[in-house]
Amino acid sequence: MIEIYLLEQLAAFAKCGTLSKAAEELLISQPALSRSMKKLEDELGVKLFVRENKKISLNETGKLAAALAQSQVNQNREMISRIIEFERSLRSIHIGACAPQPMAELMPILQDHFGDMTISSELVYGEKLINGLKNGVYNLAVFRETVNDKALFFQRYISEHLYICVPETHRLADKDSVKFSDLNGERFLLYQHIGFWKTVCEEYMKDTTFLIQPDRDTFADLVGNTDYPAFASDRIIAEDYRMEGRVFIPIDEEKARYTFYIACRTEDKKKYAAFFNSVRGEVIGK
Repeated sequence: MIEIYLLEQLAAFAKCGTLSKAAEELLISQPALSRSMKKLEDELGVKLFVRENKKISLNETGKLAAALAQSQVNQNREMISRIIEFERSLRSIHIGACAPQPMAELMPILQDHFGDMTISSELVYGEKLINGLKNGVYNLAVFRETVNDKALFFQRYISEHLYICVPETHRLADKDSVKFSDLNGERFLLYQHIGFWKTVCEEYMKDTTFLIQPDRDTFADLVGNTDYPAFASDRIIAEDYRMEGRVFIPIDEEKARYTFYIACRTEDKKKYAAFFNSVRGEVIGK
């Protein structure tokens, strides 16, 4: 059995073209690499190199051996990577979510069921979310709508309704509700990390100038100390979110309301059955 380090060194030589460059990349000495290549020839019982004028190059057999060595090295790395990823999957759970608020409200349920695991989440939506769930990047995912795909199982979760938050002196402050067209052309504060809601705002308010803030604390300070309108939602307001001198107005548009769904791969439905039962109980409770 040929040791993998010999194959790695042969592949490195083929890529670099010289012993000195290959040794530098491998972080070993040139004499050590020369000894390894001679050992590989001895173990195979064939000549892999043409040696002349203190130069060494691969012969035709060596070129084939280098290509096969690289293939074996790649397979070895893939095997190690898959084993490590599988081990991590036993100790962690990763969730992709299209919006932050449903993810925040889901966290207590996740902790109840997976408290002994590392729980991480990522804001992502569209095809990246679908493919990430199907390919195992995410164990669970929060969608704003179901997807017609038998490979995925969906459980209805909570709904969220987009509001605006404006100063009491704003021209819209006395409205019971507003349309996206009422807001178009304004200068709006917009927190960057709101998932798909950012796309919704940009799509339906094309003439609006968005003052995008990547830092939550800075965003909150600006909302509290400027006259710029900003966004909120019924779920955030329900958490007793209040700001002196500001009023909250719902956006009366179909695209300002979404029902969220939690999904997993259909093959994992039984694995997460208890979790989904808790999700259903949360929906009924609200």
